[in-house]
Amino acid sequence: MFRASLVGTKLQNGRYHITGELGEGGIGETFLAEDANYFNEPCVVKRLKPQQQQSVWKWVQEAFEKEAKTLKTLGQHDQIPRLLAYFLENQEFFLVQEFVKGNNLRKDIYPGKQLHEHDVSYLLRDILEVLEFVHQKGVIHRDITPENLMIRYSDKKIVIIDFGAVKEISTQVFNTQGQVVINSVVGKPGYMPVEQLGGQPLFCSDIYAVGMIGIEAITGLSPMQLANRNNSEIVWRNRVQVSDDFANILEKMVRFRYQERYQSASEALQAVHQLLQTKPFLPPPYQQQPPPPYQQQQPPPYQQPPPPQPPYQPPPYQQPPPPQPPPSQPPYQQPPYQQPPPILQPADFGRRLVAYLFDVSILAFGSLLINAVMFGGTTTLVGWITWYVVLGFLYCPVMESSFLQATLGKMAVGIIVTDLSGNQISFEQGTKRHCSKLISYLLIFMGFLMGGFTQKRRTLHDQLSDCLVIRK
Repeated sequence: MFRASLVGTKLQNGRYHITGELGEGGIGETFLAEDANYFNEPCVVKRLKPQQQQSVWKWVQEAFEKEAKTLKTLGQHDQIPRLLAYFLENQEFFLVQEFVKGNNLRKDIYPGKQLHEHDVSYLLRDILEVLEFVHQKGVIHRDITPENLMIRYSDKKIVIIDFGAVKEISTQVFNTQGQVVINSVVGKPGYMPVEQLGGQPLFCSDIYAVGMIGIEAITGLSPMQLANRNNSEIVWRNRVQVSDDFANILEKMVRFRYQERYQSASEALQAVHQLLQTKPFLPPPYQQQPPPPYQQQQPPPYQQPPPPQPPYQPPPYQQPPPPQPPPSQPPYQQPPYQQPPPILQPADFGRRLVAYLFDVSILAFGSLLINAVMFGGTTTLVGWITWYVVLGFLYCPVMESSFLQATLGKMAVGIIVTDLSGNQISFEQGTKRHCSKLISYLLIFMGFLMGGFTQKRRTLHDQLSDCLVIRK
């Protein structure tokens, strides 16, 4: 996290005046600014602060400049923000990009809302047309989500923002020879395929993300609700009625094995174009309809005026009817008071770490004790590990799904486990959360470290099980 906000400050000798904050993540901040050299036009300033030692700063700066030049090349496309400047100031990297006036696609795609097959087909086409240019330049976006797809106000076109390559520099660790020794994953869970989670993104990794956006739009379900536990494929066709040709395209985009997907945006775009040729042309709903051309109106034919009417004669006076009493109104009833929803305060990373170490100590000691009793005072490694796994399965899901909502470690630091609404979780949900920790272990604890920088301090196993860890 950064030490101080830039709002109200000026950069580059007063050229860029920071006027507001647009967003914040674990690896950078995004601000709205005014460019004094261009009539105070709005622009976007991104601040990146790599966690590097001074001895390798040269390699970090070279990597940053290389990716900035790539962004400048991509900005030649009308539907990618132009890179206006990049510079180093106070040991921090800054990018200045064109400000896109519009809303992101999350305004139209969210859980519970289903779009029509026709709308999603044209949405896929519009995204892939821009992504084709990106791939032809040899660039993988790595973070295609509804939040990073803007719909521009002026022409209702899709604009792709927030490329992941520059963000990755903030997470890389270099040695003194300029080699990357640690390369963290950039992307959002649910939109990343398995090879990207392993740190090896491909062009078809972007195709997977576009396909997941299409499935989310057509089903109204988030990506986390669609994974198959048995074969890791995305299961969605039983949720909505669509044509076979349309479904086959989406399924090929999100195959678990990258060899079975479209390998580039050009290949996927060709399939979508063939699909649209079989359908009548109707532009998607977010595309602005042009007004009909003006047509000269012909004057109506001349009509003979009607004959003159006799002069008006007032009717004879009539006694008005007596006034009617107003209808009786039911007495006002005060509507019942509704309790406002509770404010959920996520538990910070430090509390969660202390609780984790406390629980691990309990499980380790308990496993040693049971193993010693079972084998007559002799402790074996296999027996200890076996009892550790068994005790962990009974200890965590049972206590977290009970009325206590916490293990002993969490109770000691005053935190509990809830669902996304702050309610008690079920035993099934607690079991899913406990088993999902295996994925975090396999990712070299990256899943646990997500609890330190995600918006609601949610680890990977919290997100997979739709849980929150909050302060009591």
